[in-house]
Amino acid sequence: MMRNLDLDRSLLTHPFIEPRKTKVFGSQEVVEGQGIKIKLSDGRELIDGLSGLWNINVGHGRQEMAEAANKQMKKLPYYPSAFEYTTEPSIKLAQKLSKLLPKKSGINRFTFGLTGSDANETAFRLARMYHTVRGEGKRKKIISRKYSYHGFTKAALSATRIPLYHLWEQPDPNLYFEVPPYDLDELEDLIIREGPKTISVFIVEPIMANGGVHIPPKDYLKVARRICDKYGVLMVFDEVITAFGRTGKWFCMEHFDCYPDFISLSKGLTSGYLPLSATGISSKVWNEIEDKTPPGLIFANALTTGNHATSCAVALANIEIIEKENLVNNSKEQGKYLLNQLKKQFKNNSMVKEIRGLGLMAGINWKNNRDAPKNYMGRKKILANRRYADEYSIHFVAQCLKRGLIVRPVGPNTVIAPPLCTSKKEVDEIVSIMVESSKVT
Repeated sequence: MMRNLDLDRSLLTHPFIEPRKTKVFGSQEVVEGQGIKIKLSDGRELIDGLSGLWNINVGHGRQEMAEAANKQMKKLPYYPSAFEYTTEPSIKLAQKLSKLLPKKSGINRFTFGLTGSDANETAFRLARMYHTVRGEGKRKKIISRKYSYHGFTKAALSATRIPLYHLWEQPDPNLYFEVPPYDLDELEDLIIREGPKTISVFIVEPIMANGGVHIPPKDYLKVARRICDKYGVLMVFDEVITAFGRTGKWFCMEHFDCYPDFISLSKGLTSGYLPLSATGISSKVWNEIEDKTPPGLIFANALTTGNHATSCAVALANIEIIEKENLVNNSKEQGKYLLNQLKKQFKNNSMVKEIRGLGLMAGINWKNNRDAPKNYMGRKKILANRRYADEYSIHFVAQCLKRGLIVRPVGPNTVIAPPLCTSKKEVDEIVSIMVESSKVT
């Protein structure tokens, strides 16, 4: 009988890694998880310093989640929400989200899907519906920001502006546009240049996580909101990563007192225990769609497993854990401690350009150094400016892994986002590993 890892090598694909690497070196089988740690089939234990993919907010091994799924599946695991059918967990989850979201947002209508990608796709589709029923059917174009990440399905990937993800397929240049992350003049200039009556939405991550944990200037989002309002452009906040306590508040929008027309949610919604996403819709948008859609036309926005009863039940259990254990505040407090410790311990590291963070998400930006040592990683030639920082990040992450910590390289940055249940002692352990790893070149 073939071992699991041999079967994996011959049957499965893995994202964010060179295809040949798993063929040559194989994969690591995760067999167990508890708190902020996971266990591999070879017996090694690792600190999950990125919460899976930014999503395991309540930590691993939470039996409450399994019990919630089991209870709902025994009663009614699933029934489609198409036509006039509904289930209690989706109703209760929508009610819960409407109470958690700031009242100022006006977001009080929800549709549940599977991933952050489809949450953004839904927002784009609804935005175009909104404009069309109001007699502005030419508003099709979508603006996002350079280095942003919004998913891997068709429109979400087109809005993603990380060049690596477009090597095989370019976004439609007539529909998708990018602006520099914090250049508000360029945003307004682009809207005017393309024609305000052709722009549908501007989508932003309040904090650019996959771009390296970039936190916007204080008034950036508010001014962007005013520009969008001026020209009738809707705003989507992609809070797939930043919601449910990750930044020290339930929703990142609360830090900036700025509220969008749509919010995209996933990841921390169920802490990854089951697939689920949510698109939150403001009453401003939904009322127009509801009242002005011509009679006889259906609301054509459906996934077979949308509003999935068991996934919604697990999301409710997840939110209950976050509330009961005060994990939003823990994220705030331990996040401050993590950021302070990183800044303190890396203060004299000549490779560090900047350390950024908010709540339990942080990024180290490594310097671009034209004077890289000739023997760096065994190389005989001096590496190019940016390339050196990129490779230093990859090397640093590999050293962390050797010492039992999972973090992630993102270009010239290393990002870290442990579960929200992380303790002060565990923060110290994480920082200690990172410091030791930085000493090895």
